[in-house]
Amino acid sequence: MIVDVHGHFTQIPVQLDAYRGRQIGTLGRAPRGKGDPGISDDCLREHLQPHVNENLERGIDRVIFGPRAGLMGHEFGTEWISRHWTEVNNDLIARACAMYPDMFVPAFQLPQSPGVDPAACIPEIERCVAMGFVSLQLNPDPSGGIAPLSPSLGDRSWYPLYEKMCEYDLVGLIHAANTRNPHLHMNGSHYVNTDVAAVVELTTSSVFTDFPDLKLVIPHGGGGIPFHWNRMRAIHVGARLAPFEEVVRHIWFDLSTYDAESIELTIAKMGVDNVLYASEMWGSAQFVDPETGRKFDDTVPMVTGIPWLTDDDKFKIFEGNARKLYTRAKL
Repeated sequence: MIVDVHGHFTQIPVQLDAYRGRQIGTLGRAPRGKGDPGISDDCLREHLQPHVNENLERGIDRVIFGPRAGLMGHEFGTEWISRHWTEVNNDLIARACAMYPDMFVPAFQLPQSPGVDPAACIPEIERCVAMGFVSLQLNPDPSGGIAPLSPSLGDRSWYPLYEKMCEYDLVGLIHAANTRNPHLHMNGSHYVNTDVAAVVELTTSSVFTDFPDLKLVIPHGGGGIPFHWNRMRAIHVGARLAPFEEVVRHIWFDLSTYDAESIELTIAKMGVDNVLYASEMWGSAQFVDPETGRKFDDTVPMVTGIPWLTDDDKFKIFEGNARKLYTRAKL
């Protein structure tokens, strides 16, 4: 079995974007509250088909499937606009996963909003847990890089969320949304920068001392952390912190880096027990590589082709580690 732990519903019906357009255009002043994007089951099934087909072609059996990360929309509008948008997206994911329960495993976004206490997300956590979700997408920078700046993931303001995640045995995918800094590319700069920052802020804090059972996944191979292994070690030595190579084992890293050598380095540095297969299919790397003729995100062969991985190693990366981590899921 192959489990892809990083999936987003990107091939969405146009009605969802139209709903968002109305919400932005009216600043959420809908006459009847939240409203509904009006997506039928047939329409939803049609737009899920590209995801289904691609998974079948690549031999991917299960996908941890959440809303589009870049359009979680935390950086726009008021707290209740974010809540309505979040509920609509999470309800759509619940419907999608109910249609294909043998392929898609539901993950939800949080109704985060700039300057709003993270504890305000708890009602949506409880609602999604009741609907059978197993994972959440946690944005460490809901303000999108401008004031009010978001606190470090090591800040105690995040602790109510961490407590709920441990209580419900939820896995958190640390994933940025959009940036409001006009000088940064969302996928190329903002995402990768945020991934690195998340690792640094978590490992230099007391989060894993206070929450030893917290389950967090950093996407995109850690955003460059494997290439700066000794930089991280040196920071910990200089600050007289616990060794980086020990603290970082509290974190899992997915392999959505789209480069065979980078994937191999990530596995070598993080260890086979702390990496998970991921392609983030239909995301930023959905295009065909002119050098290979294959899509950049078609990465299963990049893992199977690593010569020093044993069969047991490959089992852990493709399936075993996900089974251990996503204990709420039926994998």
